[in-house]
Amino acid sequence: MPTIYVVAQEQDERAAIAALVCQECRSVEVFKDVSAFLAHKDPSEPGCVILELKEPASASIRRLREFLEPLPIIVVSPSAVVARAVQAMKQGAADFLAKPLEKERLVSAVQRGLDISWARMEQTRRKNELLARYQTLSAREKDVVGAILDGRPNREVALQLGIRPRTVEIHRSNAMAKLGARTLPELVRIWFDLADGDMC
Repeated sequence: MPTIYVVAQEQDERAAIAALVCQECRSVEVFKDVSAFLAHKDPSEPGCVILELKEPASASIRRLREFLEPLPIIVVSPSAVVARAVQAMKQGAADFLAKPLEKERLVSAVQRGLDISWARMEQTRRKNELLARYQTLSAREKDVVGAILDGRPNREVALQLGIRPRTVEIHRSNAMAKLGARTLPELVRIWFDLADGDMC
């Protein structure tokens, strides 16, 4: 179950924000600062962070992003200054809300944050699954697929690797089966996903 994490220095602030979110029957946990939160949070669980910031600039967002990449951060600030909002977004916040908080806007921001969290975790799950499949490929299968996706015909790949064209076809077929690719376009997509994660 996803959890909303409220990080605010003042107890009254934590309680007020948590009360708004709790009205939507969500799981909520509160922390007085980022260090306390990071000591507790399991990054493998979905959720989002509501971070109350009083200062225009803060390393808190960067720290959260560094250690808890899948969790979107909703920054809450006493000021509605545009520069502060822009700075928060540049540091990695998913949303910025100025006080006084409106319940509808907060709930909407939290729902968007949870949607982002689920999407990020699904992407991570898929990449981990692809990596596990990629690691089952032999070195020759990796060479063959890489060469084929460079646009080289089987005969040229065979000549380059010192094997027969039929052997190239066998390696390609085996690699596609291991990666779960039924067609060449699927293989291309999978290979690009792997390359995007620096896996191949």
